[in-house]
Amino acid sequence: MVVLASATGRTLVLPPDNPLYLLHKDKDNKHRGIQNFFQGFDDIVDTISMEEFFQREIVEGGSYPLPTDETNRTRILGSAQKCYWMKKSDRSCIALFQYLSRVANYVPNWHGEHHCLIMDDENWFRHNNEGHAIEATRQQRIEKFCAKRNPLYYDREMHGAPLLHFHSHFKDTRLLLHFYTFVHFTNPRVGNYYKRLVRDRVRYRDEIFCAAGKIVKKLLGESAGRLSVERDAGAAGQGYFAMHVRRGDFQWPKMRISAEEWYENTRPWLKEGELLYIATDETNRTWFEPLMKHYRVSFLDDYSELAGLSDLDPNYVGMIDQVVASRSKVFVGTYFSSFSAFIGRMRGYHGVSGKKMYYSHPDYWNETHSWGEDFLDRIAHLFDFDALVFYGRVEKPSMGFFLFLTVYPHSSYSAREYPLGWAGIDEDDEPSEENFY
Repeated sequence: MVVLASATGRTLVLPPDNPLYLLHKDKDNKHRGIQNFFQGFDDIVDTISMEEFFQREIVEGGSYPLPTDETNRTRILGSAQKCYWMKKSDRSCIALFQYLSRVANYVPNWHGEHHCLIMDDENWFRHNNEGHAIEATRQQRIEKFCAKRNPLYYDREMHGAPLLHFHSHFKDTRLLLHFYTFVHFTNPRVGNYYKRLVRDRVRYRDEIFCAAGKIVKKLLGESAGRLSVERDAGAAGQGYFAMHVRRGDFQWPKMRISAEEWYENTRPWLKEGELLYIATDETNRTWFEPLMKHYRVSFLDDYSELAGLSDLDPNYVGMIDQVVASRSKVFVGTYFSSFSAFIGRMRGYHGVSGKKMYYSHPDYWNETHSWGEDFLDRIAHLFDFDALVFYGRVEKPSMGFFLFLTVYPHSSYSAREYPLGWAGIDEDDEPSEENFY
């Protein structure tokens, strides 16, 4: 949403505080907003709260009608400050967003797995309201980016709508994917600008990085350390190993492997006896005993006093875990976990090679190790390439077919991150394999 608001010159209306998924650890106040976790980006895109929007545009401006009956009107206005995900609540997020869906000028019915948004500035400025055939190179990039999804072009209908409302809390209109896997700028210079904007400005709060930094420095000192602590503290990817073990309510049962499997699947990449930091939502520490037999295991709780966790928002703990894990020399994540995936992107931002990240499940262990060939490596043994029925024809497929599937993001889009999000983004050209590290 930050990228869309910035790219289209709009004001971003922040949702009201609500009990965010897995971010309601504060028993006294379970409501939070995204502004509680990010350092602040109102200097790169205009932002206002939902409460401010209602006061300015609806109550005072009269731009959109409120419900005529007093009960529903009071309910909607009350929900603009904070809301609950309960339909019958007096402060219902559901009722609030249903109201916005009714009054907004444009409500996109987009789904991240079925649609992709194309920002094509050349076609926009050159041909006014009339469509025009896009030149071949740009069209090929769009097709590669969208894969099986339907491309949607940002047009004058969308741009002219005073109020756009994304009702992505519905299953049929979810946008559960990384921004650069949904929005494609046909001008790579513009696309890279927005990738840098997210890298540099849409980041966790300073308190999160400061707490994590204390833990990283301590881990570097505790590790076997081939370099001095002073040198390691400034070098990404040195010193200790890290894992993210996703348990809890994780919806991908195939990825919920035992601790014994975690050890067996990852031991080729981790050195016996070295320091292993584990980010996890598993509270039963005895579950990790198979790993403790082989590594010096530590958790966030072990550094609680050092990092001053008791003085911080308890909902910061997962983000602190991510930052600490991102600074390890080797990281092993849980596939299909967006938590693990974002650690991978942060490592990319730090300049750490994707070849120093693994996944615990053997089907996905080297997903991040090449720009686009590991899909072919995984399935090559399944085919006779000399006689393969390919799109109804018997022929030998070209390598380009497999690169088509793997260089660009593909479903499930939130399962992992892709080097398109960070590799080569400080340049003006389309990222390519030359930018992979």
